[in-house]
Amino acid sequence: MGRATTNSSKKFRSAATPQEEQRFLYALAAFRQRELLGQTLARAINGEFRTQDAPFVVRSLLTSVYGRELAWEFVKTNWDTMERQYPKAGLRRLAEGVVGLATPELERDVHAFFQARRPEFGGKTLEQYLEQLRIAVRLRERESAALTAYLARIA
Repeated sequence: MGRATTNSSKKFRSAATPQEEQRFLYALAAFRQRELLGQTLARAINGEFRTQDAPFVVRSLLTSVYGRELAWEFVKTNWDTMERQYPKAGLRRLAEGVVGLATPELERDVHAFFQARRPEFGGKTLEQYLEQLRIAVRLRERESAALTAYLARIA
C-alpha cells in the first residue's frame, strides 16, 4: 500500500469529527496515481468504508479526470457486489457519476452496461443520467477544438 494512501486512510479512521472523517474520506478519491485510486476503489467494497459512504466515493472517482476510466471498469466488474452491499439510494447516487464518462466510447459502454443490467432506480432517474451524459458528450464534441485553440493562444 502506498504511503500517501496509508496516511490518508489512517487519518480517515482516526478523524476527530464526522466532518473531518468526510474530508479525509473524499481525499482518498482525489489521488492522481492509478495505484492509489485502485486502493481507494477496493476499500469501497472490502468493508473499510461504510456502505452509506462508499457509493459517494465511487461516484466521485467516476467524475474524476484521473480516475474515471479505472472507476468505470471497477463498477462494471463489481456491480453485483455493490448491488448487494449498498443501499438502493446509494447505488442510484453512484450511477449518477456516469455523467463524468463523457466520451463517445464510454457513453456507448455505459448504455450497453445499463441495457444489460436494467437497474431500477425509480422513475426516470437512469434516463436522466444518460441524458446528462449525452449532453456532456455532445458539448465535448462541439467545443473541444475551440477550447484547445483558445488554450493554445493563452499558454
